[in-house]
Amino acid sequence: MLATTAPISYRQLPLRLFQIGPKFRDELKSRFGLMRAKEFLMKDMYTFDVTMETARNTYATVSDAYERFFRQLEVPFVKVEADTGMMGGSLSHEYHFISPVGEDTLLQCSNCGYAGNAEVFGSDTETPSTCPSCQGPQLSRVRGVEVAHTFLLGDKYSKPLGATFLSTSGKPETLVMGCYGIGITRVVAAALEVLSTEQELRWPKLLAPYDVCLIGPKQGSKEQATAESLENELLQTLTQICGPEEILHDERKELTIGKRLLDAKRLGHPLTIVVGGKAVQQETPNLELHASGAEKLELDVAEVLSLVARHVRHKQKLLHEQQGELRISQTIGHVH
Repeated sequence: MLATTAPISYRQLPLRLFQIGPKFRDELKSRFGLMRAKEFLMKDMYTFDVTMETARNTYATVSDAYERFFRQLEVPFVKVEADTGMMGGSLSHEYHFISPVGEDTLLQCSNCGYAGNAEVFGSDTETPSTCPSCQGPQLSRVRGVEVAHTFLLGDKYSKPLGATFLSTSGKPETLVMGCYGIGITRVVAAALEVLSTEQELRWPKLLAPYDVCLIGPKQGSKEQATAESLENELLQTLTQICGPEEILHDERKELTIGKRLLDAKRLGHPLTIVVGGKAVQQETPNLELHASGAEKLELDVAEVLSLVARHVRHKQKLLHEQQGELRISQTIGHVH
């Protein structure tokens, strides 16, 4: 597009264009669910700068935003030096979730923190004897799932295509490019792969469909009438704390609590609250709280609500950071 409209003015730079949309890949053998599918959702961005120096500044800015994004997801990740491969350019990094099912071999240095894709060393089977950064021997191998990639392309594409800008002297000069991408559907699938167990699905807090699942007594149980009264009060309070769209109320009372609880674990809600027999057997009602990745707790209503409020505050903090990133990107970029 820029090649056909070139030259543009240096005053329009730096220019950062991004899009989010479906992509298609001719996979010979689709596998790993959404992690390696023929169709996937991708966020692509291409940047254009006046010099290699300003392009490196853009690269650092976008890379920093990527790192903050992955930290907000609270899924263990590593940024690694990568081979520029077919895309070319002078600099490239990949972002990986560490997982045994990953297709990439990564090398990490426990001494200085360096991390690189084994492709950089030209070997997927042998571990180099020393770290290329600190020359220490503390290199280890792990498997990773690539979820994002960044490239500093320079003029590899802009020069042959004639994508130029008018400099301060009024002469056309070649644009310096960068390329950046996040595999959105792959991020979702890989995050679940890393966090979940055989018995329980676990979502990152920012990606979970609901914050809380509320399960009441079984229909026809001896505690139904009393427990349902508490259940309804609790539903109103939880709605005020979390918002109505963040609560899943499992009203399938023809099913046992155990069956509904099993379904809740399979769906991976961050918090599941059970109003069962113990809610009516004592002077102070006790509820069951099942937090994702933690042991069951038996707490009174005030304690449960306190933990829910803490979860909501933490999520809002993460969202606030993410919204700040969105405002920054809208300020420095152009959406197409």
